[in-house]
Amino acid sequence: MYMEETREALIITPNAALKAYLDLVFEDVELSVGHYQSLVEGLDYLKENTPAIMILDDLHEDGLDSAGFIWRVKRIKRLKFIPTIQMVHETSERERLTIEISGADHIVELPIKNSSFRKLITDLLSLSR
Repeated sequence: MYMEETREALIITPNAALKAYLDLVFEDVELSVGHYQSLVEGLDYLKENTPAIMILDDLHEDGLDSAGFIWRVKRIKRLKFIPTIQMVHETSERERLTIEISGADHIVELPIKNSSFRKLITDLLSLSR
């Protein structure tokens, strides 16, 4: 199986407004974007690709949630050091701790604070080069 290393952001969210915003952010840093609506689609993408960064919405589907997705991905040698951002809507301290334990590099609360989020993306991409 051929593993393609790409300068692409992996975004997993069914939220059209969030997708559109992230497209604009990544356009500014000249990074293409791969959109997927489900965690399973994201896992399928990762079988053959290595993105520059991963951003996941707070999803729960078929016995897998975003924290579980990140935990699994971070145990794969090829994907271990890819910066990962977990978006959260409303979260309890327990859920936040679960996300941190899963290996997410950053937790970002929605709605996004534009300037700090853009700086975070720029910093993460400059570190991962």
